[in-house]
Amino acid sequence: MPTRFRELVPFLLAAALLAAVGRAFWLPGERPADFVFVNGTEPKSLDPQLITGQAEGRIAWALFDRLVRWDPETLEVIPALAERWEVSDDQRRYVFSLRKDARWSDGVRIDAPGIVAAWQRFLDPATAAEYAYQLWPVRGAKAYSTGLVRAGAMIEVELDQRDPERPFARGPLVRGEAAWVGSIAGDGARQASDAAELFGGSDADAVLVDVDGVLYASPDHPLVAAGDAIAARAALPDFATTVGISAADEHTLIVELAEPTPYFLHVCGFYPLSPVPMHVIEKHGSPGWTKADSIVCSGPYRLHSRRLRDRVRLVRNETSYRTDEVSLEVVDALAIDSGATALALFETAAVDWATSLPPFAAKLFIERDDPTLRLRSELSIGFYRLNTTRPPLDDRRVRQALSRGLDRATIVKAVYGPGQPTSLSFVPEGMEAATGYAPVQTAAEDAAEAVRLLAEAGYPGGKGFPKITITFNADEGHQMMAELIQAQWKSRLGIDVELASMEWGAFLDAQSRLDYWVARAGWTADYVDPNTFLDMFLTDGANNQTGFSSPAYDRLIAEASRTPAGEARDAVFAEAETILMDELPVLPLFMRVSKNLVAPWVTAFPENPLDIHPLEAIRVDATARDRARQARRLRGGGP
Repeated sequence: MPTRFRELVPFLLAAALLAAVGRAFWLPGERPADFVFVNGTEPKSLDPQLITGQAEGRIAWALFDRLVRWDPETLEVIPALAERWEVSDDQRRYVFSLRKDARWSDGVRIDAPGIVAAWQRFLDPATAAEYAYQLWPVRGAKAYSTGLVRAGAMIEVELDQRDPERPFARGPLVRGEAAWVGSIAGDGARQASDAAELFGGSDADAVLVDVDGVLYASPDHPLVAAGDAIAARAALPDFATTVGISAADEHTLIVELAEPTPYFLHVCGFYPLSPVPMHVIEKHGSPGWTKADSIVCSGPYRLHSRRLRDRVRLVRNETSYRTDEVSLEVVDALAIDSGATALALFETAAVDWATSLPPFAAKLFIERDDPTLRLRSELSIGFYRLNTTRPPLDDRRVRQALSRGLDRATIVKAVYGPGQPTSLSFVPEGMEAATGYAPVQTAAEDAAEAVRLLAEAGYPGGKGFPKITITFNADEGHQMMAELIQAQWKSRLGIDVELASMEWGAFLDAQSRLDYWVARAGWTADYVDPNTFLDMFLTDGANNQTGFSSPAYDRLIAEASRTPAGEARDAVFAEAETILMDELPVLPLFMRVSKNLVAPWVTAFPENPLDIHPLEAIRVDATARDRARQARRLRGGGP
């Protein structure tokens, strides 16, 4: 570590501690938590169907149960809401038998019809769930999720009406066969199409005719004002008859896939597929249902309170069938972005677990072989997204030049210190040990070749290259990495790059709108399969966020999704990743190694390559913990 940084360490820690003293340990009028951890950024939402970040995910794992769970150490699928399941010989039909003792925290039974309704909400385009594509292997789910309606198909039309007593419930539904799908031109001529995303376009000209010959259109369509069409909020494929999700009875859920999907059962344990309480959502709406005085939960914990920019307090859910597994009755998840603050709180025994720490501190902990630092290779990649819709980033040669003009080893070592490997592939190398798939690498770094490619693209020595911006969310490490990349591209390629730091929510929104040039990003496997990394870049992929589109790539990912696990499937994935690493809509930088600071009195802290640490599985030596907290008080560290 440079001398100037070493000299700054005590001052940084002191400043962070002054800002955090008293904050992390207690709430006025409330008992101290049994376990306190730094969760990172402020959770954007507590709705498991809407969240995508790690900070939100840690809360969702605790609050909401899934059909199946993953063993916290092996990640093998184990029973949860479904106590058993059967899979047909053709691997397309799953029959889940649900537990009869599963209840929401308000006492309402969790049953199969409720799960069907929750997954329908998950797939509804109006929900705008980024992870909805995880259910697309289900028959008819993609068409429903994208609002794709075809002539001759069974459809449902939601009328533009609301019950004032239930303002968040769906409006009246009309069901029937779509006899015709298309638009009405200005001269009144009908323009038919085979399929259309109805009421989803800005021109609002899509209409349909049901079996009775009645026209339905979006409320702002001219035909509605003229009285020639009935106003409707949405038109979707009929869920009950076209989507392969149904309830045979209260305790039996049936899921039918369009094609065999090797990873489907594992996906059912991913938190976005958690059933949500539809009876509460209909009453309070979204996001109102996630407030502390409204939310009901199904997991081992329930929400006690939430203070914005401070903490989420969780308490043991006594209605859960898993309540006996929980030893920590009260848990505080602190919303702290600063790694320096997290370190200060940990060093003063104010928190039991810090999920992040500043780069300089990681280096020091590694050098002194500190046992409180838990290092574990993840199925996770750190990378930069490139907006391929914006010139000059729409030119593959430019993207290749940006990649080959990097010195990844220097960047990663400076930011993260030792133990953090670089990467030239998008799928992490750890996937080979987990599944047998060997990731494909992009071309090696070569400054001279980068200059040649940039000149070939029309920017010799960087001349004429427009000033682009690297965007990142506020974090010491993210800023340091952006500054190093900025300097390398300037010295090696002759191009100027600006930097922009953004608040987490705005940062995510900008990427989803393709309102950026180059953006910091990271991805941790949603499940243990190469598909969780590679299907991001489908043309219509919800998490693409690069504008990248390749019909050949789309075809290969579709082929892999229906190919049984084994060498043939791995070969298809390799062909797809070869395209990705040549086109480079992303710049892979490093494979993540999780760095968790865990207090010595934490006696059980399950670890796995997804960096998931279920709160119900954590155990604490309360005597040692209380002794450390008492010592903190004696040192003047607060209550």
